[in-house]
Amino acid sequence: MTTFVQRTASRQRGGASASGSFWTGRSELFVGVLVGAIGGFLLLRTAMMDVPSSVSFLGPRFFPAVVGTLLVVLGVSLAVRVALPGRRASVTDTTATEEQTAAEADAAGARSDWKPLLLTAGTLVAHLALLRTAGWIVAGALLFWGVSCALGSKHKLRDLGISVIVSSAVQLAFSAGLELSLPSGLLLEVL
Repeated sequence: MTTFVQRTASRQRGGASASGSFWTGRSELFVGVLVGAIGGFLLLRTAMMDVPSSVSFLGPRFFPAVVGTLLVVLGVSLAVRVALPGRRASVTDTTATEEQTAAEADAAGARSDWKPLLLTAGTLVAHLALLRTAGWIVAGALLFWGVSCALGSKHKLRDLGISVIVSSAVQLAFSAGLELSLPSGLLLEVL
């Protein structure tokens, strides 16, 4: 690993551009494009939604359109921020020790940490698979708990309790406040 970091730091110092050097430290570009594509898909599906003409301004298209627009803006802004040439810092201090060089290369984005992204994606897939069968409270709690674990939380049991409380509050807000029902799954059959 130190050889990789040293090669990356020397490439940055020398200004030599190797093939593929544009992608070094730019894994966020993939995330920005993915978020923008999800927002575009949401906007497209919202526009194709069949809605009666008697629906008011705040009908079933309003909130998906707002969320889709925000996702597109967020995705594009993230992709632009990552693609700008001045975003990456270069390692210019030749007297730095090996640990400092490794820390600066990590801060400059020489390596990408794919573990949180993959854990979050796996948690989302599990949430979608369990939503109809297990219901919102169980699937939502799994989603919130999985994302907190993927982002590095050390308090697993506490986070699980908070996740159950939050998913239950969302269930209550949708059913009591908006009069919409989220999937109840097996929980309804047990109760």
